[in-house]
Amino acid sequence: MDALSALTQINLDDLVNSFGWQNSPRLASALRGIFHTPARKFARQVLAYDADVAERGLPLAARSLFEQYGQSLRVFGAEKIPASGPALFLSNHPGMVDTLALFIAIQRADLRILAIERPFLKSLIHTSGQLIFINDDPTRRISAVKATAAHLRAGGAALTFPNGKIDPDPAVYSGARETLNDWSDSAGLFIRFAPETKIVPTLVRGVLWDKAVKHPITRLKKTQFEREKLGAAIQLLMHIQFDKRPLHVSVQFGEPIEASRLGAGEIHKKVLRQMQILLAEVP
Repeated sequence: MDALSALTQINLDDLVNSFGWQNSPRLASALRGIFHTPARKFARQVLAYDADVAERGLPLAARSLFEQYGQSLRVFGAEKIPASGPALFLSNHPGMVDTLALFIAIQRADLRILAIERPFLKSLIHTSGQLIFINDDPTRRISAVKATAAHLRAGGAALTFPNGKIDPDPAVYSGARETLNDWSDSAGLFIRFAPETKIVPTLVRGVLWDKAVKHPITRLKKTQFEREKLGAAIQLLMHIQFDKRPLHVSVQFGEPIEASRLGAGEIHKKVLRQMQILLAEVP
Protein backbone atom coordinates (compact mmCIF):
# COMPACT_ATOMS: atom_id res chain seq x y z
CA MET A 1 0.00 0.00 0.00
CA ASP A 2 1.37 3.42 -0.94
CA ALA A 3 1.90 6.14 1.70
CA LEU A 4 -1.18 8.15 0.69
CA SER A 5 -3.53 5.17 0.89
CA ALA A 6 -2.00 3.99 4.17
CA LEU A 7 -2.38 7.40 5.81
CA THR A 8 -5.93 7.71 4.48
CA GLN A 9 -6.82 4.44 6.22
CA ILE A 10 -5.19 5.65 9.44
CA ASN A 11 -7.24 8.85 9.26
CA LEU A 12 -10.44 6.86 8.76
CA ASP A 13 -9.55 4.59 11.69
CA ASP A 14 -9.08 7.68 13.87
CA LEU A 15 -12.41 9.10 12.69
CA VAL A 16 -14.27 5.89 13.49
CA ASN A 17 -12.66 5.90 16.92
CA SER A 18 -13.71 9.53 17.50
CA PHE A 19 -17.32 8.60 16.77
CA GLY A 20 -16.98 5.59 19.08
CA TRP A 21 -18.04 3.17 16.36
CA GLN A 22 -14.98 0.91 16.31
CA ASN A 23 -17.14 -1.98 17.58
CA SER A 24 -20.03 -1.29 15.17
CA PRO A 25 -18.90 -2.64 11.77
CA ARG A 26 -21.87 -1.36 9.76
CA LEU A 27 -21.71 2.16 11.16
CA ALA A 28 -17.93 2.19 10.81
CA SER A 29 -18.15 1.06 7.19
CA ALA A 30 -20.72 3.75 6.38
CA LEU A 31 -18.57 6.41 8.02
CA ARG A 32 -15.51 5.29 6.06
CA GLY A 33 -17.44 5.47 2.80
CA ILE A 34 -18.90 8.91 3.45
CA PHE A 35 -15.66 10.52 4.57
CA HIS A 36 -13.10 8.73 2.41
CA THR A 37 -12.55 11.78 0.19
CA PRO A 38 -11.83 14.28 3.02
CA ALA A 39 -9.68 11.67 4.78
CA ARG A 40 -7.60 11.31 1.63
CA LYS A 41 -7.39 15.08 1.21
CA PHE A 42 -6.12 15.42 4.78
CA ALA A 43 -3.59 12.65 4.18
CA ARG A 44 -2.33 14.46 1.09
CA GLN A 45 -1.95 17.72 3.04
CA VAL A 46 -0.04 16.04 5.85
CA LEU A 47 2.29 14.14 3.53
CA ALA A 48 3.08 17.40 1.71
CA TYR A 49 3.86 18.95 5.10
CA ASP A 50 6.12 16.02 5.98
CA ALA A 51 8.04 16.41 2.72
CA ASP A 52 8.33 20.12 3.49
CA VAL A 53 9.88 19.27 6.88
CA ALA A 54 12.69 17.48 5.06
CA GLU A 55 13.20 20.40 2.69
CA ARG A 56 12.76 23.48 4.90
CA GLY A 57 12.67 22.29 8.50
CA LEU A 58 9.97 22.00 11.13
CA PRO A 59 9.09 25.69 11.81
CA LEU A 60 8.62 26.73 8.16
CA ALA A 61 6.78 23.55 7.22
CA ALA A 62 4.51 23.96 10.23
CA ARG A 63 3.62 27.51 9.19
CA SER A 64 2.56 26.40 5.71
CA LEU A 65 0.24 23.74 7.12
CA PHE A 66 -1.05 25.98 9.91
CA GLU A 67 -2.18 28.58 7.37
CA GLN A 68 -4.55 26.00 5.90
CA TYR A 69 -6.41 25.84 9.23
CA GLY A 70 -5.93 29.10 11.12
CA GLN A 71 -6.41 32.80 10.42
CA SER A 72 -3.81 34.08 12.83
CA LEU A 73 -1.11 33.09 15.30
CA ARG A 74 0.05 35.48 18.01
CA VAL A 75 3.14 34.78 20.10
CA PHE A 76 3.63 36.39 23.51
CA GLY A 77 6.95 36.29 25.36
CA ALA A 78 9.07 35.14 22.42
CA GLU A 79 11.98 37.04 23.95
CA LYS A 80 11.96 34.50 26.80
CA ILE A 81 12.87 31.64 24.48
CA PRO A 82 16.54 30.61 24.77
CA ALA A 83 17.94 31.06 21.25
CA SER A 84 20.47 28.31 21.92
CA GLY A 85 21.49 25.92 24.66
CA PRO A 86 19.42 23.30 26.47
CA ALA A 87 15.76 24.28 26.83
CA LEU A 88 12.77 22.20 27.91
CA PHE A 89 9.36 23.55 26.90
CA LEU A 90 6.48 22.28 29.06
CA SER A 91 3.14 22.94 27.38
CA ASN A 92 -0.54 22.26 27.72
CA HIS A 93 -1.93 20.11 24.91
CA PRO A 94 -5.40 21.19 23.69
CA GLY A 95 -4.92 19.27 20.43
CA MET A 96 -5.67 20.08 16.79
CA VAL A 97 -3.07 22.59 15.49
CA ASP A 98 -1.40 23.18 18.87
CA THR A 99 1.81 21.40 17.90
CA LEU A 100 2.05 23.35 14.64
CA ALA A 101 1.64 26.59 16.57
CA LEU A 102 4.35 25.52 19.01
CA PHE A 103 6.80 24.55 16.26
CA ILE A 104 6.30 27.98 14.67
CA ALA A 105 6.54 29.91 17.95
CA ILE A 106 9.56 28.10 19.42
CA GLN A 107 11.60 28.52 16.23
CA ARG A 108 14.30 26.05 17.23
CA ALA A 109 15.52 23.85 14.39
CA ASP A 110 16.94 21.44 16.99
CA LEU A 111 13.56 20.90 18.69
CA ARG A 112 12.70 17.33 19.64
CA ILE A 113 9.20 16.40 20.79
CA LEU A 114 8.15 13.65 23.18
CA ALA A 115 5.08 12.08 21.63
CA ILE A 116 2.85 9.10 22.29
CA GLU A 117 3.51 6.47 19.65
CA ARG A 118 0.63 6.46 17.17
CA PRO A 119 0.31 5.06 13.63
CA PHE A 120 -0.46 8.57 12.31
CA LEU A 121 2.83 9.99 13.62
CA LYS A 122 4.87 6.92 12.69
CA SER A 123 3.71 7.33 9.09
CA LEU A 124 5.36 10.76 8.83
CA ILE A 125 8.89 9.72 7.92
CA HIS A 126 10.62 13.09 8.20
CA THR A 127 8.63 14.51 11.10
CA SER A 128 9.04 11.32 13.14
CA GLY A 129 12.79 11.84 12.94
CA GLN A 130 12.32 14.77 15.33
CA LEU A 131 10.00 12.87 17.66
CA ILE A 132 10.96 10.81 20.68
CA PHE A 133 8.23 8.22 21.01
CA ILE A 134 6.83 6.95 24.29
CA ASN A 135 4.19 4.35 25.12
CA ASP A 136 2.95 2.37 28.11
CA ASP A 137 6.04 0.15 28.18
CA PRO A 138 8.14 1.26 31.22
CA THR A 139 11.36 0.29 29.42
CA ARG A 140 10.40 2.43 26.43
CA ARG A 141 9.61 5.35 28.72
CA ILE A 142 13.02 5.14 30.38
CA SER A 143 14.66 5.05 26.95
CA ALA A 144 12.68 8.15 25.94
CA VAL A 145 13.81 9.99 29.07
CA LYS A 146 17.44 9.06 28.40
CA ALA A 147 17.20 10.13 24.75
CA THR A 148 15.65 13.46 25.70
CA ALA A 149 18.21 14.08 28.42
CA ALA A 150 21.05 13.30 26.01
CA HIS A 151 19.62 15.78 23.51
CA LEU A 152 19.38 18.44 26.22
CA ARG A 153 22.94 17.78 27.43
CA ALA A 154 24.09 18.32 23.85
CA GLY A 155 22.51 21.78 23.93
CA GLY A 156 19.25 20.94 22.18
CA ALA A 157 15.63 21.91 22.82
CA ALA A 158 12.79 19.57 23.74
CA LEU A 159 9.02 19.88 24.01
CA THR A 160 6.83 17.73 26.23
CA PHE A 161 3.24 17.70 27.43
CA PRO A 162 3.22 16.93 31.17
CA ASN A 163 -0.46 16.00 31.33
CA GLY A 164 0.06 13.05 29.01
CA LYS A 165 -3.37 13.56 27.44
CA ILE A 166 -5.49 16.26 25.80
CA ASP A 167 -6.06 19.37 27.93
CA PRO A 168 -9.08 21.70 27.75
CA ASP A 169 -8.53 24.64 25.40
CA PRO A 170 -8.67 27.66 27.77
CA ALA A 171 -10.38 29.68 25.02
CA VAL A 172 -13.28 27.23 24.74
CA TYR A 173 -13.66 24.97 27.78
CA SER A 174 -13.51 25.48 31.51
CA GLY A 175 -11.18 23.38 33.64
CA ALA A 176 -7.78 24.35 32.21
CA ARG A 177 -6.54 25.50 35.62
CA GLU A 178 -7.84 22.38 37.37
CA THR A 179 -6.17 20.15 34.78
CA LEU A 180 -2.78 21.43 35.94
CA ASN A 181 -3.25 19.13 38.95
CA ASP A 182 -2.82 16.21 36.53
CA TRP A 183 0.56 17.39 35.24
CA SER A 184 3.44 15.10 36.06
CA ASP A 185 6.58 16.39 37.77
CA SER A 186 8.80 14.68 35.21
CA ALA A 187 10.70 17.91 34.49
CA GLY A 188 12.78 17.24 37.58
CA LEU A 189 13.89 13.94 36.08
CA PHE A 190 15.21 15.64 32.94
CA ILE A 191 16.99 18.27 35.04
CA ARG A 192 18.72 15.56 37.05
CA PHE A 193 20.35 14.29 33.84
CA ALA A 194 20.77 17.70 32.17
CA PRO A 195 21.11 20.27 35.00
CA GLU A 196 21.95 23.26 32.77
CA THR A 197 18.56 23.05 31.06
CA LYS A 198 16.23 26.04 31.23
CA ILE A 199 12.56 25.16 31.65
CA VAL A 200 10.07 27.30 29.71
CA PRO A 201 6.39 26.98 30.76
CA THR A 202 4.24 27.37 27.64
CA LEU A 203 0.51 27.86 27.04
CA VAL A 204 -1.46 27.40 23.81
CA ARG A 205 -5.04 28.56 23.41
CA GLY A 206 -7.54 29.11 20.61
CA VAL A 207 -6.94 25.88 18.67
CA LEU A 208 -10.55 24.74 18.94
CA TRP A 209 -13.47 26.22 17.04
CA ASP A 210 -16.40 26.66 19.40
CA LYS A 211 -18.99 26.19 16.64
CA ALA A 212 -17.56 22.80 15.71
CA VAL A 213 -16.54 21.29 19.03
CA LYS A 214 -19.89 22.17 20.62
CA HIS A 215 -21.94 20.97 17.66
CA PRO A 216 -25.33 19.52 18.75
CA ILE A 217 -24.29 16.04 17.62
CA THR A 218 -21.67 15.95 20.39
CA ARG A 219 -24.50 15.87 22.94
CA LEU A 220 -25.14 12.28 21.93
CA LYS A 221 -22.01 11.30 23.83
CA LYS A 222 -22.25 10.59 27.55
CA THR A 223 -18.95 11.89 28.88
CA GLN A 224 -17.16 15.20 28.42
CA PHE A 225 -14.11 13.33 27.11
CA GLU A 226 -16.21 11.65 24.40
CA ARG A 227 -17.90 14.92 23.49
CA GLU A 228 -14.58 16.74 23.16
CA LYS A 229 -13.10 13.90 21.10
CA LEU A 230 -16.05 13.89 18.70
CA GLY A 231 -16.06 17.69 18.55
CA ALA A 232 -12.41 17.73 17.47
CA ALA A 233 -13.20 15.24 14.68
CA ILE A 234 -16.09 17.43 13.51
CA GLN A 235 -13.80 20.45 13.49
CA LEU A 236 -11.22 18.64 11.36
CA LEU A 237 -13.91 17.57 8.90
CA MET A 238 -15.14 21.16 8.61
CA HIS A 239 -11.58 22.34 8.00
CA ILE A 240 -11.05 19.76 5.26
CA GLN A 241 -14.50 19.53 3.67
CA PHE A 242 -15.42 23.22 3.66
CA ASP A 243 -11.98 24.88 3.88
CA LYS A 244 -12.92 26.66 7.12
CA ARG A 245 -10.08 28.65 8.74
CA PRO A 246 -11.64 30.32 11.79
CA LEU A 247 -8.86 29.86 14.34
CA HIS A 248 -7.09 32.69 16.15
CA VAL A 249 -4.37 30.87 18.07
CA SER A 250 -2.03 32.28 20.68
CA VAL A 251 1.13 30.88 22.26
CA GLN A 252 2.39 32.36 25.54
CA PHE A 253 5.81 31.73 27.07
CA GLY A 254 6.43 32.09 30.79
CA GLU A 255 9.58 33.10 32.60
CA PRO A 256 12.39 30.54 32.07
CA ILE A 257 13.18 28.53 35.18
CA GLU A 258 16.82 27.80 35.98
CA ALA A 259 16.38 24.62 37.93
CA SER A 260 19.87 23.20 38.47
CA ARG A 261 19.73 23.87 42.22
CA LEU A 262 16.07 23.02 42.71
CA GLY A 263 14.50 19.73 43.72
CA ALA A 264 11.82 18.07 41.60
CA GLY A 265 9.05 19.30 43.90
CA GLU A 266 10.27 22.91 43.77
CA ILE A 267 10.56 22.78 39.99
CA HIS A 268 7.02 21.44 39.69
CA LYS A 269 5.61 24.20 41.90
CA LYS A 270 7.37 26.91 39.90
CA VAL A 271 6.11 25.45 36.62
CA LEU A 272 2.51 25.31 37.85
CA ARG A 273 2.74 28.85 39.18
CA GLN A 274 3.96 30.11 35.81
CA MET A 275 1.16 28.24 34.03
CA GLN A 276 -1.43 29.80 36.35
CA ILE A 277 -0.03 33.24 35.53
CA LEU A 278 -0.23 32.52 31.79
CA LEU A 279 -3.82 31.31 32.11
CA ALA A 280 -4.76 34.53 33.90
CA GLU A 281 -3.08 36.70 31.25
CA VAL A 282 -5.71 36.31 28.53
CA PRO A 283 -4.31 37.90 25.33
